[in-house]
Amino acid sequence: REPVPHYIPSWEGHHTPLIEKHPFQLLTPHPRFSIHTHHDSHISWLNEIPAQRLIKDGYAWWRVRINPADAAALGILEGDIVELYNDRGSVLCAAMVTERIRKGVLHSYGSSAKYDPLHGDPGATDKGGCVNLLTSSRFLSKYAQGMTNNTCLCSIRKWSEGVTGQGR
Repeated sequence: REPVPHYIPSWEGHHTPLIEKHPFQLLTPHPRFSIHTHHDSHISWLNEIPAQRLIKDGYAWWRVRINPADAAALGILEGDIVELYNDRGSVLCAAMVTERIRKGVLHSYGSSAKYDPLHGDPGATDKGGCVNLLTSSRFLSKYAQGMTNNTCLCSIRKWSEGVTGQGR
């Protein structure tokens, strides 16, 4: 019998009960402008790439892409600082409103090489954009040691300074 490729539903996707609590599928592919986050926080000109980070009030914020319809429904504008959160953590990013993302989906490059928690307490909200904090630490399967940090469910809201980690 020959193996036949087939669809295997994600353990954390639109068809799971968790979608009621965290309605956005966050996609976190490999970073576009760095190599496994190497150099990302060490080469300042990377911060000047608009798709990489947004410099706002002197801080280089990691970008998250959101569909205009979703952004409008949540009162999120281009460049707003938003909080991505789920039961695993909370991360701040700068919103990039774009038609290139489907409704119900968020996109932010994985990791960011800059973990910058707002305070020293365990579980503190990260403002460096380390979206891998939101993804599962499980392995792909019992036969593969690959990580599953390329997608998860989360929620998003416009961030209010001083109000963080609300999702935890």
